[in-house]
Amino acid sequence: MTDQSAALTTAGKPVRGGNSLIEQVARRAKVSPFRQFADIFRLKGGKTLLTANEYYEYQVYDPALTPAQKREFVGERGSLALNLRLAPPSLTNMRNFLGDKVGLTSMMGALGLKTTCLQAAVAPTRGFGTLPTLRSPADVVRFLTTEARYPLFGKPVQGYGAFGSVLIRRLDGMIATLGNGQTISVSKLADEVVAHQTYGYMFQDAVTSHPAVATLTGSQALSTIRVVTVNHSDTPEILYTVWKLPAPTAMSDNFWQKGSLIALVEPTSGLVQKIRYGAGLDTQWVQTHPVTGAHLQGATLPCWQSVLDLALAAHATVPDNGILGWDIAITAQGAVLIECNENTGHGLYQLASGRGILNADFLPTFDKITARNTRILQAFASKRKAYQKAKAQF
Repeated sequence: MTDQSAALTTAGKPVRGGNSLIEQVARRAKVSPFRQFADIFRLKGGKTLLTANEYYEYQVYDPALTPAQKREFVGERGSLALNLRLAPPSLTNMRNFLGDKVGLTSMMGALGLKTTCLQAAVAPTRGFGTLPTLRSPADVVRFLTTEARYPLFGKPVQGYGAFGSVLIRRLDGMIATLGNGQTISVSKLADEVVAHQTYGYMFQDAVTSHPAVATLTGSQALSTIRVVTVNHSDTPEILYTVWKLPAPTAMSDNFWQKGSLIALVEPTSGLVQKIRYGAGLDTQWVQTHPVTGAHLQGATLPCWQSVLDLALAAHATVPDNGILGWDIAITAQGAVLIECNENTGHGLYQLASGRGILNADFLPTFDKITARNTRILQAFASKRKAYQKAKAQF
């Protein structure tokens, strides 16, 4: 038995950089160390806010990129700054709620949108209404051994990057078999969940990918589409769509796990346009899956219209948000909403497309969103002023 940590501790981004990488870029991309340093210095500020690590992982050193194209890329901090501009906290007071996976799942389900089925939550003090709530390791053990339905997926109530998630295929006595084939004792899994998930943990029915999608990925792990929606008028619309392909041995579709792929999908048709394997100097732009051999480029993902409809319907429930990211699974029964990313990371788009998010195609949309936000905030201010004036007359 491989009784080890069940949490997905390898979900973080790899650290790139260092003298060896600088030398490799100089040799293979024909970009001198001086040029690399100059680029990194220029791009660490402004709207890009790129770190040296991000400069290399997005291949911004590529000599085929013009200076203007390099400035279109953003780092993690630049992505956050863009999101705060498009969905300012003063206007989007549901931001924290959207990042709460139990709350969001419950709300979307109550509104009739297809989402995941919750089985239980783990939290030291918080209540979840009629949802079974587990307070201790003993409660978790009891749930897993007597009440849970398998396959079962667990993840933190708050968080990103699939860190801390676990897919449990089945239980054999007191031993859990995970989605990656490893095993762990139920008691150790329960201890880990309670000890390390400070803001709560949740268990839900495991969602299974559409057979056509599973054939393409070669993985039993769930594959999702990141659908980024924007709103600059009265109706949300699609900005971009990215497909996350889990590695055949993974338990989730986090791109930073070895063997995972990421693909740019044409939003209106579901046609797979570009597929990336690896990042930085390890990048390979592929047409077929490197493990399964399945032909990916040019494939059309099934049930695509249901994916778009679900994302747009979900955004319409919180229309004041100028931009949101939705992780949506394609199943045999159609699209299923997995979670919302209130601060969606645009690095996924940059990896999948090879372009920066601040490109000429998207900037006009961003300007429209900003203008709409200004109008709404000005209207709020006028209403408050009128209220205060009326109140003063009494």
